[in-house]
Amino acid sequence: MSEERAQILEMLVAGRVTVEQAEQLLQALDVPSPPARHGATSEAGTRRRKEERPEDFFAGLTAEQLVALRDSGVRRAYVEQMRSAGLNELRVEVLIALHDNGVKPRFVRDLREAGFADLTPDQLIELFCHGVNADYVREMHALGLTGATPDQLVEMYDHGVDAAFVREMRGHGYTDLTPSRWVALRDNGVEDDIGNQGEWQ
Repeated sequence: MSEERAQILEMLVAGRVTVEQAEQLLQALDVPSPPARHGATSEAGTRRRKEERPEDFFAGLTAEQLVALRDSGVRRAYVEQMRSAGLNELRVEVLIALHDNGVKPRFVRDLREAGFADLTPDQLIELFCHGVNADYVREMHALGLTGATPDQLVEMYDHGVDAAFVREMRGHGYTDLTPSRWVALRDNGVEDDIGNQGEWQ
């Protein structure tokens, strides 16, 4: 990204120029350059693209996209931290959705460290909005529920299936239940089900 283009984008984000003014300035910078001799400029451009920093994400955005990010409160630091947390291929509308729902970079990093490295933005939003954090994921994994999907973890959490409940029921002989069986056991009343373990295997 040229210094001039960067200055224009910064002016737009700061509100010192309008969208129309920024577009005019950017268009003026897009006048084709003379062909490079012996491919020197092309090679230099390739090197620059390889060496781009995370913040250069903004270089390819339109004026409207920059304004949308600004109006939603999505700052450069948020984008950089999300990319550092492993979410590299994010569209503007997805960044806005994550930010509007309160999903922070730390939340993403913690879930990755807990074993969920490939969550989609929708799954991240669902987990966050339902209160399922990395601590809950670790507790369920420690109890052997390592195959539980994000949707199953949300269902268990919403129905009150926590580590204490699982340990208590295992003390009554309930073992190796699937996530849906744990939910059913919780919902149907523990007292009536104790002694009927066979029905829940």
